[in-house]
Amino acid sequence: MTVAVAESCTGGLVMARVVAIPGSGDWFLGGVVAYDAEVKFDVLGVRRGPVVSASAAQEMAAGVRRLLNADIGVATTGVAGPETEEDRPVGTVFVGLAGDGDAFATEHHLDGPPDRVRSRAAELAISKIIEARS
Repeated sequence: MTVAVAESCTGGLVMARVVAIPGSGDWFLGGVVAYDAEVKFDVLGVRRGPVVSASAAQEMAAGVRRLLNADIGVATTGVAGPETEEDRPVGTVFVGLAGDGDAFATEHHLDGPPDRVRSRAAELAISKIIEARS
């Protein structure tokens, strides 16, 4: 089962951790760091509107899946800090997962400084990849 990743608030951290997994070259295709909202809209096909949301995470995951022709797409979007964004508090993170015909996202509220939020968000995304590949 092949995997592609779209990242916003994690800024490439998920992909860096995935490529450190022995054997990931057999199933990891690549990804897109869509830090700017316009990249989410133009490259991943996210509908214009709030990007710190479950729907944006779902659309990012579906977009990277389609773009890289992967079996599953995983995405992260959220507010790592230090300031709120789109009226969402620091630590609000959405992790999206898209497969054949379905997509969903989970909402998380993480504590700590920005580097801790990003690290924990990456761990959550990797756990989704492991679950999906099991």
